[in-house]
Amino acid sequence: MATAAAFDTYRFIQNLMKSGFTEQQAETLAYEQVNLLNSNLTTTQDLEALRLATAAKIEESRAATEAKIAEAQAVTAAKIAESQAATEAKIEELRLATAKDIADSRAATDAKIEELRHATAKDIADSRAATEAKIEELRLATAKDIADSRAAMEAKIAESQAATDAKIEELRLATAKDIAESRAAMEAKIAESQAATEAKIVASRAATDAKIEEMRLSTSKEIAESRSATDAKIAALDAKVEEFRIATDARTAAIQADLEKYRISTEAKIEELRHSTEAKIQSAKYDLVKWIYPALVAQLGLYIALTKLLE
Repeated sequence: MATAAAFDTYRFIQNLMKSGFTEQQAETLAYEQVNLLNSNLTTTQDLEALRLATAAKIEESRAATEAKIAEAQAVTAAKIAESQAATEAKIEELRLATAKDIADSRAATDAKIEELRHATAKDIADSRAATEAKIEELRLATAKDIADSRAAMEAKIAESQAATDAKIEELRLATAKDIAESRAAMEAKIAESQAATEAKIVASRAATDAKIEEMRLSTSKEIAESRSATDAKIAALDAKVEEFRIATDARTAAIQADLEKYRISTEAKIEELRHSTEAKIQSAKYDLVKWIYPALVAQLGLYIALTKLLE
């Protein structure tokens, strides 16, 4: 068995500090080595056991470090995949919701337009049918009593043309007044002469017929104006519907463009996060290697020193 030589603690600490250890770490390791030399390192077999134990600890530390790095990489990759999946799910959800809102808006708009067109067409058809029926009824009823004919015609016109109520009422009252005056004059003059009375009655009837014809022509004109106004409103409504459709398409295009920008931005952020994570992992590997290498060098120096001491 070789004789143990004096252990240079100061030189040992200086070498460890040059290898990257702090002063406190170097002193602690030096004291431990001294104690180990004084108590256990007396044979080559013990030195070999120490070397194997040290190598095992280094290997265990390296394996644990690599396991932690692999675990960190797996966790980071899982988080990136989870974040990407969540982002894609949100984008898809937003796209589907936007498409659904656009489809619902278009369907509702089309339904309202179609409903309005049907209602307008029905109103126009009902108005035309009612007006034509009333005109026909007025024409057929001209042979009846003038007062009854005017009242019936006024009631029917009031149902279809609210705008002409005032004029028809005014005309009816004026005609009724003329008829009343004519009848009073005829009744007053009946005693004077039957021939004169008949002549006045004929003249009164001719005047009444003329007024009825004038009223019919005026009503026809107002109906034609009402039809023209209705057609103009329908054309304006169609123009507004087309304008709304164009605006809806423009908003849809803008939403799709914003979605595309958001998708591109999200992919760029994910790529940036991936690069940053890889850089951090590489830096961690470099720092680990930088820390382990001095330790290995120090352990090798210690082994060489111990070997020389035991020779």
